[in-house]
Amino acid sequence: MFDTIDEIQSQLEVGEDSLAEFKEVRLDKHGGFALKPESISGEMVAFANAEGGCIFLGIDDESLVRGIPLSRIDDLEQWIVNVARNNCDPPIDPIMRKYQLSGPDGNEAIIFLVKINRGFYVHRTTSGHYYKRIGTTKRDLSTVELSRLMQERSNWFVFDEQIVPNATLDDLDLKHLESHFGSQSTDVFRNTKVVAEFGGELRPTVAGLLAFGRVPSDRLYSASITAAVYAGTECTSNELVDGDLIRGCAGYQIDAVVSFVARHMKRPARKYAGRKDYPQYNLDAIYEAVVNAVVHRDYSISGSRIRVFIYDDRLEIYSPGKLPNTLQIEDLEFRVFTRNQLLVQFLSRSRSRRTDRVYLESRGEGVSRILHASEQLSGRRPVYELFGEELRLTIWAQQPPR
Repeated sequence: MFDTIDEIQSQLEVGEDSLAEFKEVRLDKHGGFALKPESISGEMVAFANAEGGCIFLGIDDESLVRGIPLSRIDDLEQWIVNVARNNCDPPIDPIMRKYQLSGPDGNEAIIFLVKINRGFYVHRTTSGHYYKRIGTTKRDLSTVELSRLMQERSNWFVFDEQIVPNATLDDLDLKHLESHFGSQSTDVFRNTKVVAEFGGELRPTVAGLLAFGRVPSDRLYSASITAAVYAGTECTSNELVDGDLIRGCAGYQIDAVVSFVARHMKRPARKYAGRKDYPQYNLDAIYEAVVNAVVHRDYSISGSRIRVFIYDDRLEIYSPGKLPNTLQIEDLEFRVFTRNQLLVQFLSRSRSRRTDRVYLESRGEGVSRILHASEQLSGRRPVYELFGEELRLTIWAQQPPR
């Protein structure tokens, strides 16, 4: 949508419609943008609650190219990001592109296109307005319309089966797909829900991109893992020993995090008749914990990554997302839940390069293994805690003998 200069020029000729909104960008007397955050967030919400659309910044109501001052391009981009995050609920991830067009005086001018995809949820402005784009305008949804839209989106909403609108087939690793399915056929990929049709084109699904993407976080920006090691027991920058941002497909991330822990955990030893090691953690338990974090996190929460922190006395894994349905912390060892069923299906058939085992060998035993194996090693039972939209697992380190 509006990916070429010809498409943009054609839209300017016909004017605004259900997919296009024009906004002139002026500066006020203080040098700030004379745009109201509520107005822009309203347009974003309206497009997200419809079929998506685009805000043309630097175009006036008469479809004339007015442009944006070159020195203020970066400021405008950050302003748009802030509005999308802070004035839309849930936050919206716009796709922003710059183009150069001829103005009415014949001079070249920069315009900004802010593309909004159809939302996975029903969005509103932070002032409480549920807008939807109807023709050339946005309007408030009635109670009946709002109820119908919420029901419609909840019915089709299985997040990891939804397409990633800004991703293409080029974002997928065809060699990985061929080794998994024995084929590079798009029909196979469509039938297995690695891809789905959107606007007449095939796009990767969330699970397809996570399992088989080259670098999924290029499109799903929070689909990566932060790992860090601290000297001592506190999370402070002064105590940071090493850190890494782990990107790549889901399987690669799992293997890389376990390798990171193995590389940094301490292995004191004692020598009597023979050598005896005292590793801080059971790596099989760490492996299960990282697999659980990757396959069960809520990928619809933007701007929040899985985080793995290693301290002298413990390891912590933070996974975005509340517990689903009626599941409670005390139920984790005994009840099975699957937030991303399609991703689980893919990883159940994918082999780890590190262990040569499939990532999910059994269903429902992972948490039990984490708890019992870790407690047997350290003498302390791991602890699951929920902090708002984030689940934390604390695994205690085995202390070496004196």
